[in-house]
Amino acid sequence: MTRKKRRVIKPVKKVLPKILRCPRCGAISVIVKKQDDKWVVVCGNCGLRYEKPVTSQEYIDVYNEFVDAFNAGKIG
Repeated sequence: MTRKKRRVIKPVKKVLPKILRCPRCGAISVIVKKQDDKWVVVCGNCGLRYEKPVTSQEYIDVYNEFVDAFNAGKIG
């Protein structure tokens, strides 16, 4: 008698996007870059820009601070 083969289900790893949505124009064109000693967040469509000194944060945390600062009216 032969055994029935089991199907192996591999877990899917979720990956954070590299190009994000702009809070001002709504286009998916925001890039977060690390330049020298600061984080730079720039929208390629409308030119909205945000800079922050480098800390031990990930780029997605810097993007969230960028969106919060825009919604609070500190940039824009």
